[in-house]
Amino acid sequence: MIDPKSFYRKMDRLFGDIAGGHHDKSFLPGILNALQETFGDEMNIGCGHLFEEKGENWVLLAHTDQKATLESTFPVDSATTEFLNQHGGYIFDNPEESPELYADRKTALATPAAFIVSLYPFRRWMFVYCLLPGWNREEIALMLNSVRSALNYRMRAEVALSDLEKAAEIQRSLLPAKPPSFPGYDIAARMKPAEAVGGDFYDFISMSDDIIGIVVGDASGHGLPAALLVRDVIMGLRMGMGTHLRMLYTMKKLNREIHRTTYSTRFISVLYTELEKNGNLLYANAGHMPGLIFDGDDVRQLEPTGMILGPLADVPLDRAFAHLPPGGILVLFTDGVTERITDSDEPLETEGLIEIIQTNRHLSAADLVDCVFKKALALHHESDILDDDTTVVVIKRDP
Repeated sequence: MIDPKSFYRKMDRLFGDIAGGHHDKSFLPGILNALQETFGDEMNIGCGHLFEEKGENWVLLAHTDQKATLESTFPVDSATTEFLNQHGGYIFDNPEESPELYADRKTALATPAAFIVSLYPFRRWMFVYCLLPGWNREEIALMLNSVRSALNYRMRAEVALSDLEKAAEIQRSLLPAKPPSFPGYDIAARMKPAEAVGGDFYDFISMSDDIIGIVVGDASGHGLPAALLVRDVIMGLRMGMGTHLRMLYTMKKLNREIHRTTYSTRFISVLYTELEKNGNLLYANAGHMPGLIFDGDDVRQLEPTGMILGPLADVPLDRAFAHLPPGGILVLFTDGVTERITDSDEPLETEGLIEIIQTNRHLSAADLVDCVFKKALALHHESDILDDDTTVVVIKRDP
């Protein structure tokens, strides 16, 4: 199985290729090749095929190997198309579900996996990959649905007008104007997008006089598609948690709604926690960077309790408990902080952030946030091409 951190980074780079590519005749064939080159060896993905809908048939436009392993044409009115219209990305491990993709295959042991992208409502293309023995269903499903969603958004963006300034204004209006007042605690937060709008967010949700909800998240990619997903997640959490629905129920329901949408990148990590005045913490971490609790020299990490939200309709997600002691510090953040490169050409990583907090723990919450931003943004991001959205939330409990 592919390492999760490696998978997410490679997926994010692929999203960058999709978002930044110039839409000409080479764009979709280039993505066809890039996906196989990125994940082929680790995920057992064989020859890729790109079909275009032309009249009543799917016609082969390009393939990744020297020889195609599938027939060059088959009817649009077919079982294959019906399954893809219904499910989005689909793995055809049952030959009866796609007699068209199993007909006269050149690689007998390969399993077809496919998805459709469209330049709505004018043109459609089908990506088909031949999975080789050893493929993992969860990994392939995650990859297919994520890439399909990113490409569908990219294609629709070709015919949609965008107003980034208005989008940025909308996003700024969603973020809290200032930290909430929570007696016994000093709270500060900041988010800096890499572009006009970004995929990072934080929020505070008032549960009662004695409980406050705190959330930090990171949508894949940057710009408008990530900002649209952030908007949906913030509103969903506010509506769910604000009406005292259960934490896991709200997040799983939100995941299903994200999965259903077609106008987003559909790939977001979320760390949600409810803090009581006595310092007790109840949290759920959906594939996000671990939060940090500082208690003197001891540091506890709020590790993930489930998968990222969006790619799959149902995700495993659990709750966990922690405690913020008197004088303790809770730090929530995104990887825009920890993926900075230090002078020794190594990532700052969580250990570097811990050192920054420990060295400056005497500062107020606001000054700690300033300190982290000053030190982190002075470093280059590990991506040689793009910067990244950066978010830090600091909560200090009074001694």
